[in-house]
Amino acid sequence: MKIDFGINVILFLVAIIIGLFSAALLLSSAKNKTANRLLALLMLAITGWIVDAFFRASGIYGQRSDLYFLPIYYSFAFGPLLYFYVQAITNASFSFKYRYLLHFIPVFLQAVFYWSVIFTSYQTKYYIWFNIHQPYTYRIEYDGTWLSMIIYLILSIGYLKNYRQWLKQNYSNITRKMLNWLNASLVILFMVCIAWLFEAYLRDFSGIYYKYDFSGNLLCIVVICIGILGYLQSNLDLSFVPQVSPSEEKASSFVADATVIQLIEDALAKNKLYLNPELTLTDVAKHLALPAKTISANVNAGFGKPFNTYINTYRVNEVKRRLAANDAAKLTLLGIAYESGFNSKTSFNRIFKEFTGQSPSDYLKK
Repeated sequence: MKIDFGINVILFLVAIIIGLFSAALLLSSAKNKTANRLLALLMLAITGWIVDAFFRASGIYGQRSDLYFLPIYYSFAFGPLLYFYVQAITNASFSFKYRYLLHFIPVFLQAVFYWSVIFTSYQTKYYIWFNIHQPYTYRIEYDGTWLSMIIYLILSIGYLKNYRQWLKQNYSNITRKMLNWLNASLVILFMVCIAWLFEAYLRDFSGIYYKYDFSGNLLCIVVICIGILGYLQSNLDLSFVPQVSPSEEKASSFVADATVIQLIEDALAKNKLYLNPELTLTDVAKHLALPAKTISANVNAGFGKPFNTYINTYRVNEVKRRLAANDAAKLTLLGIAYESGFNSKTSFNRIFKEFTGQSPSDYLKK
């Protein structure tokens, strides 16, 4: 079989290899099995779309007409799999429930269509292609996938946003838990959907079929980015408790309790709880024998800042105090940062500059 190699064909091949390889690694991962399996299924679903683009661009379809309507299209699964993956990677208690299968009814119908057609004769496929698929079902499939992706992307972005806000209210060190790679991936997917909308317009209203078919190229970028970054995060320590909406924790009408505020300040100033780099809201609540929501609400209302910002205020001040001490030369700047409650050089440099307007090294030169 002759393959017409070109830039697109090579791109498709690379994406297919990465998609299949990353899916295999994710499926075999020992940690975070639910999240990793959902991401692996997403990789396989997208890879199936790219396989079709590869067959078309390489000339394989032209040589093997029996491959038309190959049941590799499961594009209606893109949105639901992404949405449930976002939930699973941000919540250690997440489990996939049977009722979630309702989200995959369009995928089931999509699969039934392709599995029904693949075993028919070439003449039947020819008829279905020109009389049913090209004018009707393909448009429903393509535009439906776009609409599904938009809906689930909006839900996923909103869910991730709430999770990141929740982190600030419950964890003192949040850099490694913010899932910046996932946030960037969702933004990329949203941009892909915008490009798809333009392509859908050309197909549906201009009658230019396949001439501007660049969705496969865009999905290659998605597979490469999410496949690699997702696998690198596959062993993330998911110790996060079920999410609580930040709106429940910081109602605007709440008035801080002066007694609770004093207890919190004493716990931080006298007991120096902030020196624990993994300090959480739950830890402070246990120390004071008070509900976590009470601590969170009072920190927000009393100090006008989320939990992690409040704790990092003490850590930055501790670094400044240590740097001003006579024995400051005995430790490196990073050593002082670690002893003050920071857990990485990156987060220390970023947070210190946010609070002081200067990098740690510039601050030392004063």
